[in-house]
Amino acid sequence: MGDINARVFVDSAPVMDKVWAQKAGLGWIGKNSNLITKQNGSFFFIAEIVSDLDLPADSPIRDYCGTCTACIDECPTDAIVQPYMVDGSKCISYFTIELKNQIPQEFKSKLDDWVFGCDICQDVCPWNRFSTPHNESRFQPTGDMLNLNARQWMEMTEDVFEIIAHNSPLQRPGLDLVKRNVQSAFGDVNAE
Repeated sequence: MGDINARVFVDSAPVMDKVWAQKAGLGWIGKNSNLITKQNGSFFFIAEIVSDLDLPADSPIRDYCGTCTACIDECPTDAIVQPYMVDGSKCISYFTIELKNQIPQEFKSKLDDWVFGCDICQDVCPWNRFSTPHNESRFQPTGDMLNLNARQWMEMTEDVFEIIAHNSPLQRPGLDLVKRNVQSAFGDVNAE
């Protein structure tokens, strides 16, 4: 076959993965701006291999969202400002993972109990009824992460957080932002 130059990405570089996946015929970009497939919905990772290997191209598939607006209707912060367009600065995932400042007051009441990320637009998508749970052990929460209550998160030390969040997505925002998110979602836990 000869020498091949290639790089592999899985959410690890500023690559337009959804656009490339759509052009490659893997699915369509839905009204929630996620890639959707008829077989699996939108709960999956997209991996890219950028290569100089000459390969035959697949054709894009059509959009199967139709008249459905479930993702738009259910977004509590109105981040899906119109079909196929998300205002990332209004998304709960942005507020709970990326925003380093305080969550704007007008959005705090809309966070419900989301402390890290948000999947509402995917949870309500009818195509996700075809998704199946993964069996990848490396994607499972470690330790007692899901069993901690709001007070335990607020009282957590950095040392304990490092153990609990080790090799997990929670490392991205860090303990201070997780505590901010817990307080936004559940209020003053010390008043209980």
